[in-house]
Amino acid sequence: MNLVNGKPSSSISIFDRGFLYGDGLFESILIIKKNPINIALHLKRLKNGCRALRIKNLDLDLLNKHIKNSLEDQINCVLNINITRGTADKRGYDIKNCKSKPNIIITTSKIPIYPEEYKKKGIKTKFTKQTFKDSSDSLAKIKHLNRLEQVLATEELSKTFPELIVCDNYGNIIEGISSNIFFIKEKVFYTPDIKNNGVDGVMKSYITSILKKHKYKIKIENINKKEIKNYDGAFFCNSIRLIWKIKSINSHKYKDNTNINNLIKIIENDIKK
Repeated sequence: MNLVNGKPSSSISIFDRGFLYGDGLFESILIIKKNPINIALHLKRLKNGCRALRIKNLDLDLLNKHIKNSLEDQINCVLNINITRGTADKRGYDIKNCKSKPNIIITTSKIPIYPEEYKKKGIKTKFTKQTFKDSSDSLAKIKHLNRLEQVLATEELSKTFPELIVCDNYGNIIEGISSNIFFIKEKVFYTPDIKNNGVDGVMKSYITSILKKHKYKIKIENINKKEIKNYDGAFFCNSIRLIWKIKSINSHKYKDNTNINNLIKIIENDIKK
């Protein structure tokens, strides 16, 4: 079901600020047996994003009502939430040109089906030619609608390389095109510091809490593309795909890793609850 401000619709005004300027935020949430997985983390990031973009008056109770209504005819699906600043009174960047309440756009779609081997055996990946430039502190980590760097990077995707690693201009690893990335050395997990760019993924936050709960050490630090041989394994993660193991980056191969396999089992069991 597609809803725009609670009403069935698949269209918005051409004066919507999200359409005009990418002035908004979005979340993609996995729904299993009508249960929105990690909904609290998604809403927390959405609130943080609204604060960063100075989008005011988002009614969270109303949003939750719209989410519930959108799932009436759904059991397992992907739920997308788009929040835009609203419909502009007139053209121009000026925030004051938009005096309306934020627009709440909700869509549901089928859960994508990926080869089982992506999770069990892993995928081949490599570094993109596209790099991420540093963004302002206020835009780093939030999931705003301006995702052109990721869009351009998708041109390099293929069946051989279904996900790719994006670095900044200094060769520091940031994330996958549509995912975050973790590395492991012995029993310590590492994930890149993305304070200047990238998206602070909900699945990344969830995995971090799971690892802490099971007494694993986690380090957040700069990881340069030249350092990939220093690790025993790696994986991509996002809220829809969950975990894809990485079996090689460029020509460097990783062996199957017991700790990553254990993590996959823990997450699958937790989501099935």
